[in-house]
Amino acid sequence: MLDGLLKRKTAFPFFYCLLAVLLGELLVFALIWKENGWLPVVFLATSVLLFSSKQISPLTWLVFFVIGCFAQTVTLRLPDTGEVEYVGYICKGGSGSIEASMGKILVGGEWTKLHPAVNIRLSDRDATAFPGQIIWTTGTLERQESYPLFKIVSSVEGCIDGVEIISFPGKFVDGLLSKYRLEDTVAAAVFTGNRRYIDYETRRRISDLGVAHLFAVSGLHIGFMYLLVHSTLSFLLLGRNTRILISITILFFYTLSTGPAISALRTFLMLFCYSIFKLIDYRQHPLNILGISGMTLVIAQPSIVASISFQLSFFATAALLIFLPEIENRNLIGQAFLVGLIAQTAVIPLSLSTFGTLSVVGIPLTVIMVPIFVVPAYVGMIVILVTDLLGLRVISDFVSGSLRTISILLEETTKRIGEVLPSISLEPFPAYLVSLLSLFLFFIVLWHFGHKP
Repeated sequence: MLDGLLKRKTAFPFFYCLLAVLLGELLVFALIWKENGWLPVVFLATSVLLFSSKQISPLTWLVFFVIGCFAQTVTLRLPDTGEVEYVGYICKGGSGSIEASMGKILVGGEWTKLHPAVNIRLSDRDATAFPGQIIWTTGTLERQESYPLFKIVSSVEGCIDGVEIISFPGKFVDGLLSKYRLEDTVAAAVFTGNRRYIDYETRRRISDLGVAHLFAVSGLHIGFMYLLVHSTLSFLLLGRNTRILISITILFFYTLSTGPAISALRTFLMLFCYSIFKLIDYRQHPLNILGISGMTLVIAQPSIVASISFQLSFFATAALLIFLPEIENRNLIGQAFLVGLIAQTAVIPLSLSTFGTLSVVGIPLTVIMVPIFVVPAYVGMIVILVTDLLGLRVISDFVSGSLRTISILLEETTKRIGEVLPSISLEPFPAYLVSLLSLFLFFIVLWHFGHKP
């Protein structure tokens, strides 16, 4: 009987292990952070355990579930709110607002560790900080309901370079955008994921139309950058292993220059694992790679399970990989449509329960905007970077002017579409019911596919 419990055949056991770790961390988070929030997590964990019992042994699943509970327990602390001093490493840079983690707070004359990420609202709203720097701040510590779990409204702060090689990419890209007056354009937001300089109305319209994922660095952007770099290097007649190493190194610095965003970091870790397995010529199922990279993230920073960005990124990616065989059997147009359909459908439960809105044009707009805007914006930013390094200022100025023009055209286009086709908004209770129904239907589809892709 024990042999039966331990032995299961699946090509992607780490995916189920990741689910176990996630649910374990969510349970502890709900017990500590949310009143009565543990009930739906217990129900969901039981359902997933039964659902995956044919693919991974229940004993193995429970072991990783306990690991998730333990990781969240030892890192999640509830310090007293109020005036504090804080010192930590910046994990996500930005302007006016940044995130730091692995820090310490001074309360009552004693320094205490605070592992979870902290959102810091800088006293100077125009100031910019970069990942890898060390920040000291004094201000008011507050608890938040979502990730980051804590917020500090800073009254005074200071930053110094901790690991300069990590902070350099962000500084370089920020300086480049300022040099060519691109920091307030939608094209720059696509490349860097920083939408702070885009006016509020444009950000709201983009979100309502269901295409906000195109304007925040995500798996699509990191994957496209990897493909672009790898394809370019192939023309230099370099060896396969050399191309892989150079590609992943460039991708590492690009990911750092984006903040790094959670979805970008998840995709980089997936591509890093994929590259390692390719270098040693050891094939792995994509869901296995998602499981390994996901566990790396959630064990290193357990509170990230409360991040809606992580949840959306994880569910969309998992759904795409589960239905990958169906996508690969279609032509290019069919693939683009299916990718949009599956990704958008997978995140409907989260989107509705969190934001209460549902876009009816998100899928077709995604299919249209990727080739006519996202790809040109990426190529244009890379051309500016290369020509600036080579001293070809005339080309850089021309391309930057073109990017400003297409950014203006996109803003006007989204404005017109938003006026004609507004998003559907639901009250909290109907949104919750629709979320449960869509989640139930998604599980039915998985069951129909035999618990596996």
